[in-house]
Amino acid sequence: MLAQGNPVMAKANKVMDIFYLDEQERKRYEAAWEYESDRLSMINESERKGLERGRAEGKSLGLAEGEARGLERGSRQKALETAKTMLTMGYPLGDICKIVGLPQAEVEALK
Repeated sequence: MLAQGNPVMAKANKVMDIFYLDEQERKRYEAAWEYESDRLSMINESERKGLERGRAEGKSLGLAEGEARGLERGSRQKALETAKTMLTMGYPLGDICKIVGLPQAEVEALK
């Protein structure tokens, strides 16, 4: 009765129950305990490896995505700079749009 409300006493009673097992029952208990311990270790190691692999893949994908965005932004910036230079040199608006690949409204906004 005392063990039900007190987790420390419940654990102590469980340890005492193990202590009073006969040799064969204790060996079975220890084998089951070792099996469960090994199983949990394998699960933890698998989780750790999975997280490690996931982080590496995520980092790789993040770097690739960041590089692609950077190239896209740089390309766009270069097109805007080229269009602005062409405007100052007096190129026709239609030609500028064809050469740099920007919509007419964006090129006009550079004026």
